[in-house]
Amino acid sequence: MTAYPPVTLNHLLRMTDDTGIIQHALFAVPDPVHGYSVDDQARALMVSVAHARLAGDVRSPRCAFTYLSFLRLAANQDGSFHNFLSFDRRWLDDRGSDDSQGRVWWALAQSARFGREPGFAYAAAKLFDTSIAAASRLQSPRSWANTIFGLYHRQQLSPSVDQLTLLHELAGRLVSSYEAVSGPEWRWFEPRLTYCNGSLPAALLLAHEITGDSRYRAIGLEALDWLFTELFAGNGDLNLVGQDGWYPRGGTRAIFDQQCVDAQGTVEASLIAFRLTDEPRWREHALAAFEWLHGRNVHGLSLLDPLTGGCYDGLTRIGLNLNMGAESIVCYLLAYLDLAEAGILTLDGELCGQPAPMHERSP
Repeated sequence: MTAYPPVTLNHLLRMTDDTGIIQHALFAVPDPVHGYSVDDQARALMVSVAHARLAGDVRSPRCAFTYLSFLRLAANQDGSFHNFLSFDRRWLDDRGSDDSQGRVWWALAQSARFGREPGFAYAAAKLFDTSIAAASRLQSPRSWANTIFGLYHRQQLSPSVDQLTLLHELAGRLVSSYEAVSGPEWRWFEPRLTYCNGSLPAALLLAHEITGDSRYRAIGLEALDWLFTELFAGNGDLNLVGQDGWYPRGGTRAIFDQQCVDAQGTVEASLIAFRLTDEPRWREHALAAFEWLHGRNVHGLSLLDPLTGGCYDGLTRIGLNLNMGAESIVCYLLAYLDLAEAGILTLDGELCGQPAPMHERSP
């Protein structure tokens, strides 16, 4: 019996032209007015590479080359990357946000590790290796976390002492942030919960996998445990922190707008914890976060459009945001593919039951 709709790249491809994936949509229609972002190209690149591998494709899809080519175009001489490009191919910034920089390195390293063609993988690896030193300039916790994800994949493929040193540096910054901010009632890295929260403890868990440093594991699991006490209700449903005000320490938590990127990050962090601990509760959290996308949420509304294969942009106070932009569809697909990678879900949408411990399966 199929539990979820089969995975489809239809809307991803609909949103993609010869330049890259268009950032926003007007309902189901790509909206060229807002152009492109590097953030979206990086995530779309990860989707296309992961889907090709899990589907057993011999070659990467054409769109994967398009997304990687975009990242090459976005590269600056100093190792940084632009973020926003207009529809007529004019850069709208000199340098993207720190978070977007880290996400580019994550996508490049994952593509270097899992790209189907050597020429594709070599191009991703070269772009990563020639720019990664710039990561030492990053200032935001999420950018450190995103870069750690990239360094994790790069170390799996091609260990480097210099890059391992950088990984320790960035993980150490996360540890320092946690130790400076956390307390008995607030076990977190910052004085408020905002977006992509799961990436922070997840990055420390990956750092532990690579280095064996027990501090990274202990803080990663402690912070993730605390985060999930805030995100999951007594019945196990996911209730995300809203982006209209966030959740300041000692303040009022915003309920809306809830967005797909945070559900996807919850799936991802849960699966990493499951891989490290083999504790079934993390698997259940991952599935509950995926089910948030299918209607197990505060409004009881599915974010999937069965006619287009698109994903709505989030939950507002009055219901669904009916636009279906790039971030939403790539995050939905990433969550789906992460569950498939973990052996929990097939690409046809069938649950696989209780899988073998993740450390016993090949990547």
